[in-house]
Amino acid sequence: MTTSNTAQVVGLERDADAYLDTIGREASLAHIMSRDVKLTWWLLAINVVFWVGAKFYGLLVFVPDTDISTAVYNAEQLVFYTGMKVNVHIEAGQWWRLWTSQFVHLDILHILFNGYGLFILGPILERFYGARRLFVLYVLSGTIASLSSYYFNAVPSGGASGAIYGLVGGLLVFGYKYRKMLPARVSKALTVGLMPWVVLGLGIGFLDGIPMDNAAHLGGLISGALITLVLASRLKPHRHPATSHVIWVLAAGALGALIWSAAAWSGELSECVSDRAAYEQCYPELKARL
Repeated sequence: MTTSNTAQVVGLERDADAYLDTIGREASLAHIMSRDVKLTWWLLAINVVFWVGAKFYGLLVFVPDTDISTAVYNAEQLVFYTGMKVNVHIEAGQWWRLWTSQFVHLDILHILFNGYGLFILGPILERFYGARRLFVLYVLSGTIASLSSYYFNAVPSGGASGAIYGLVGGLLVFGYKYRKMLPARVSKALTVGLMPWVVLGLGIGFLDGIPMDNAAHLGGLISGALITLVLASRLKPHRHPATSHVIWVLAAGALGALIWSAAAWSGELSECVSDRAAYEQCYPELKARL
């Protein structure tokens, strides 16, 4: 066999290996993307139900019965103030607001944007990481986002955007970390393709007059990226047993924190929205605006 023929054979073998590698990546992707998604829909439903409930309760019950109105907050915001990230109340011991504020949305555009982000990003991560890991990523990055907002933004705030940015950070890391196991087009879409939207979203948040909490967004983005950096995905399923135990503990802790905060929020609601006097007593900082 001549040198020319040998080179042709080697080239064909490389082409065949590359082709088989591409087929393997696509097959693995198709298998994982065919998995069912449940947690994402539950998270989306909870956020929507909370907003709809606060909207209608505020409009039909709370505002008419208490004669409370303000040019600053709408009906659902007056109700949701009971669970928003309000620094003065967190400093008074209401640390549960770090979790409840993740499920507070301040108007229809707020819930639509965050709901759309969860609808698009959540299923991808849930299929690649599973429900438990997504739950840990969502709640933990959302909590760190709330803490970041608490330390760097004095304005009352709420919403799932900190957790959503955590999912964005997770996808950026996932696309790069598994670039040798994903189809090239997918890895590129999750890294290079996603970056302009991240820059645009954060850039808008720095504009004057735009009520966006970039402290929470940056906290969620960075923490989501760091958390995903140490998480194993279904693309590489061989995991150490201790890792699974840690995920179970973190998921249980996150669920416990949400249950505790929900109970505390329920008590706050029953105490503070019964009448105008109770509301003003709970939130004297709003009294001049009501």
